[in-house]
Amino acid sequence: MKNSIKKIISLFLFGMPFLFSAQIYIGQKCNISFFSRTPLEDIDATNTNTKPVFNSKNGMFVIKASQTDFNFKSGLMQTHYNENYVESEKYPSVTFSGKLNEVLDYTKNGKYDVTISGNLDLHGVSLFRTVAGKIEVRDEKIIMESKFDIKVADHKILIPTILYQKIAEIIHVNFSAELVLKKN
Repeated sequence: MKNSIKKIISLFLFGMPFLFSAQIYIGQKCNISFFSRTPLEDIDATNTNTKPVFNSKNGMFVIKASQTDFNFKSGLMQTHYNENYVESEKYPSVTFSGKLNEVLDYTKNGKYDVTISGNLDLHGVSLFRTVAGKIEVRDEKIIMESKFDIKVADHKILIPTILYQKIAEIIHVNFSAELVLKKN
């Protein structure tokens, strides 16, 4: 896991002209969960193994979550999710890479409504999105929160007609993370 974090940070920083002035924050705690409600069955899963990376100097944000790290209440649901819907062997992760649209002062504690624009890559389909959320700067930590929806058809995730009563066409996603300044 540490090697993949180092690779993400390296890719994230590559090409930045003033690396010495970068303020890189790494997710210390992160929770990504999703939920779908249908008349027959609710489906929800949580991933707490992800480490987002944020550069407060230029607003760049990157997160990569392994599909197999989403935990379901039912092992059967988890198997169906990985094998039949997101095809984890073929598409092992979901990523978001974007830029914060607002300029914030990260030296002062405060709470801010923000938007971030970038590409969500899920199931081999990359779509540009703007997602609303909140950022709190608290004692040199950055706390991020967001709620947004994903339409499964937009990412070519196929739901057999027979299962439309069990799986929603829109998935509700909750994201929260606490990021700390990367120490050299």
